[in-house]
Amino acid sequence: MGATRAALVVGGARGIGRATAELLRSRGSDVYVADIDRRGAAAVVSPDAPGRGFSGYCDLETAEGPVQAVRDAIAVLGRLDALIVSAGVLVEAELDQIRLADWERTIAVNLRAPFLLAQAAADALAQSGQGRIILTASTAAFRGGAGSTAYAASKGGLVAMTRSLALGLASKRICVNCVAPGWIDTAFNDPYWDRVGRSEEARSALTARIPLGKQGAPADVAATIAFLASPEAVYITGQTVIVDGGLLAS
Repeated sequence: MGATRAALVVGGARGIGRATAELLRSRGSDVYVADIDRRGAAAVVSPDAPGRGFSGYCDLETAEGPVQAVRDAIAVLGRLDALIVSAGVLVEAELDQIRLADWERTIAVNLRAPFLLAQAAADALAQSGQGRIILTASTAAFRGGAGSTAYAASKGGLVAMTRSLALGLASKRICVNCVAPGWIDTAFNDPYWDRVGRSEEARSALTARIPLGKQGAPADVAATIAFLASPEAVYITGQTVIVDGGLLAS
């Protein structure tokens, strides 16, 4: 598989973002990891990989953070071939317990920030000639969840925005897609387990709903993202690729 030459991975300090940054670098890509976790982002770009690695701070809750992340990435990479957005927040609360501040933070990070990142990166990606934008949605966009109203709404919006961005950027030869992970075993899901309980029964009930019988790993999603970011994905745009072990098919 051909390597993505220069990629900005937003939210790359842990989980799916980290696995994606590490995979891209292992294949020779230069990667800039932007994250609110400075120390975690720096740890991802240690020198022991073929591709060059850089990292920097980014607060997606602000309007300026996404734009600055793109500027910083282009400054050190010299170009931009792929924008990969893996950052997100998950607030778990029943409807009568959701605070307005939690709703607004969720929408800001999960939906507004990807829009601002795409807007800021579009010109540089157009110069690439094979620009790629890959956003990270969730199966929550399609199945919902009693405690994840804000999260599901933000991810549903992301799926719809992916299609619109794909049409708007097609003339610039930028392919826009998103991945929708199902249950991936990362700390990102801690708010869910805090709400429903961390018993073995709860975990068993969850995996019993997944046809492949287990939660996925960050690397499972990273492999799909890396393909969508590669030159081989030249004729795929406007799509949402579901990586969920068969959950939505069941």
